[in-house]
Amino acid sequence: MGIDFSTNKEEGWPVIAPSDGIVEFASRGAFGYGRYIRFKARDQHVWLFAHLSEFSPRVDSLIRREMLRQEKPSVSLSLRVPFKKNDTLAYSGSTGIGNPHLHVERRTPDRKIALNPCKKMQCLDTIPPSILAAAPFDSGFAVKIVDYSREPLENPMSIYSLHIYQNRKLIFSKKYDSLSFAPADRAKIREDLIEVEDDDSVGDWHFVNVKIKENSKIFVVARDFANNPSRKELTLRSKPLVRKTRKTIAAPLDTVPPSIGTIYLKTDFAGKRQCRIPVLSSSFNFPLTDFRDENGKWVIFDYDSDPKELFVEERDFDFKEPLNIKLCSKLCSEHQIVCD
Repeated sequence: MGIDFSTNKEEGWPVIAPSDGIVEFASRGAFGYGRYIRFKARDQHVWLFAHLSEFSPRVDSLIRREMLRQEKPSVSLSLRVPFKKNDTLAYSGSTGIGNPHLHVERRTPDRKIALNPCKKMQCLDTIPPSILAAAPFDSGFAVKIVDYSREPLENPMSIYSLHIYQNRKLIFSKKYDSLSFAPADRAKIREDLIEVEDDDSVGDWHFVNVKIKENSKIFVVARDFANNPSRKELTLRSKPLVRKTRKTIAAPLDTVPPSIGTIYLKTDFAGKRQCRIPVLSSSFNFPLTDFRDENGKWVIFDYDSDPKELFVEERDFDFKEPLNIKLCSKLCSEHQIVCD
């Protein structure tokens, strides 16, 4: 639904308001988008910035107040916090999943459709797509394409447009200017990018619901979001693609409750000290986790999924005081620690 921007595996890059507007929504969670905000710009379109390490102080204070009110580490909040163009809205990070990077989306004013953000911002991309192969599939055929934005060739991107010709006649075209959030429309993406048994996992197979004969020649034109074109003539190979079967992974048996590893202190990009608590468990239920002081008062905490570590910040808790932690999977365990 958006574009991922590299931050050179660093946290703390400022996320700047693209215009005057308001932060209309903020969410703090440990998975998925992690910490993210929605910013309604002056033109009423909505920008989403995800995997943040920190919100701006005004937003952060409101989120922390709501966390304390609900006694929950994951909260979402509708807001109307005004910002001027070029103000710092938040800071990039790695919350939710993956290495540090910034996920950016641009949505219609009703938030129902994701738009191509590269129409309104510079998406640096110096490498055109690579058109690799074509093969029969289901009621038509599929074309395999991989697109990278830069060297080294890591983290392949989606293409922007695809046009296919046969005997100089256009038989198929598509362009990714918008994607609907409606469940039925999102399901179409899975029909478009098919998962097949393939020895070479690099690249996406794009399904084309047009029947042509095997060994036919087609001419493929693909473009990336920076409008770099790639053109290639392919011969439809005779061996059809086979849809990949999904393997069921058995859930691990919880025979012992979660435990904790060696506790250590860390300073984040903004200079705030954190008490880091490694979680030793094959499965871990974050929503059931609980942090409290000696008097039973709930303490703000967070979780990094890679590595699996819970943490509290010194601004929220005196590290010299005992901290009581409850960890759960199917079974629960309780621990008392001192961070200092």
